Amino acid sequence: MRVAIAGFQHETNSFVEGTTPFEAFVQPDAWPGMLQGAEMIAGTRRRNLPITGFIEAAEARGWQLAPLLWCSAAPSGLVERAAYGQISDDLIFRLDSAGPVDAVYLDLHGAMVAEGAPDADGMLLRRVRDLIGPDVLLVASLDFHANVSDEMVQATDALVVFRTYPHVDMADTGRRAACRLAQMACRSRRDTPTKKALVKVPFLIPMGTQSTLEGPMAEMMARIAELEAWGGAVEFAAGFPLADVVECGPAIIGYGDCGAASVVKLSELMAILEHKFTERLLTPDEAVSAIEDRIYGEGCGPVILADTQDNPGCGGTGDTVGLLRSLIDADICGAVVGVLHDPRAAEKAHKAGVGAVVDVALGARHGFGETPLAVRATVEALADGNFVGTGPFYQGCEFALGRMACLRVGDVRVVVSSVRQQAADKAMFRHVGIEPDGARVLALKSSVHYRADFGAIARACLTVVSPGANVADLSQLSYTALRGDVRIAGGRKITRIAS
Repeated sequence: MRVAIAGFQHETNSFVEGTTPFEAFVQPDAWPGMLQGAEMIAGTRRRNLPITGFIEAAEARGWQLAPLLWCSAAPSGLVERAAYGQISDDLIFRLDSAGPVDAVYLDLHGAMVAEGAPDADGMLLRRVRDLIGPDVLLVASLDFHANVSDEMVQATDALVVFRTYPHVDMADTGRRAACRLAQMACRSRRDTPTKKALVKVPFLIPMGTQSTLEGPMAEMMARIAELEAWGGAVEFAAGFPLADVVECGPAIIGYGDCGAASVVKLSELMAILEHKFTERLLTPDEAVSAIEDRIYGEGCGPVILADTQDNPGCGGTGDTVGLLRSLIDADICGAVVGVLHDPRAAEKAHKAGVGAVVDVALGARHGFGETPLAVRATVEALADGNFVGTGPFYQGCEFALGRMACLRVGDVRVVVSSVRQQAADKAMFRHVGIEPDGARVLALKSSVHYRADFGAIARACLTVVSPGANVADLSQLSYTALRGDVRIAGGRKITRIAS
């Protein structure tokens, strides 16, 4: 079988200022920069990415691959019209030039919003379907936070969605997509068209409550596993609530008769679980008070503070300083904060050298009612930002975070980077000489992904709401495009304004 493969990923936070340009898809960060043609295969090897898992499974089956292009950009604002058009057009051109194929696999996110294209993933899938026609198989993998549209379902033969958050199964999802493709290739599509069912859950789930490690989402995913054991082909996406689009929110997709029955069962379960999608949120000062009670008590390991609203993985700028300021003011011994995105501070530290004492203004370059935090810091370590991820989420990823530094302010150490990146791998701290396991407090710019690598060492995990673009309380947002019947989990009303 000859299969064309490609990827175009972006999780769009439509509530943040600014747009995402073409250059953001070219530059590497934790993921590779833009890869074209044959370099896709070598450039994604040994990484926890869907495209990696699909390629491995395809090669094991002896399929002939026609690699087109693969790119991603860190979560941020609307993808610029020109960037979306250029990448989409290039993908379509390469697919057309590749010649006849038996199938197409796309590694997508599912929550991309571009200027003029609110359902950017659905629009791309429709263009691919129109080009290849009805008889070529089309399969796409999606992120757990995808906002699934009817267009996405109708344009494809199958959508395959991550099953975990933290996303430790990204490569596994690519392998599942290959398995689904192989199953469909064994039968005549004209004789046995696949029945599809899509149900949109009528409430938004806050990001911090979407973790599949525990709570209602763990119960949901366990039920999906049970249904699949009985033959129900079903997929679930929790949705990305920071994308103000019609299709925002959770979705359940079923394939075949058993899948359609499973969709009904899962819809009923979600209705039962709705009131459980809640999270305790602490202010920075409340978190500091909680730390003082915990770090001197029984147990071992660090207390982890998730600086969720400044999570770069959801479009946060990675440079707000509310939590950092509270930790410094309290002079919490053994506290480590990271990763703060501040190229200027990193550059100043590198010029001064290890051991130097520098006066520096940290972070707060993007507003949110904050001003940079003026401190006198000791440069404890410097690094080039090039290292390999070792945790379950970023396993094998070759980070390129630019110049990095470890700065000590009193008893608090701050890890600074030149490229914005979510703190979800211990290697990000070890790269500048910090052993996370030995910290008393870890303040991480992350929401849930940190749990993949840090969860096992944590004495406790607390969620902090300091300023940032990843708004944790969805009732604080004003939506313009969302469907009228949608609420926030638990029955809370959504603020709507005219577009």
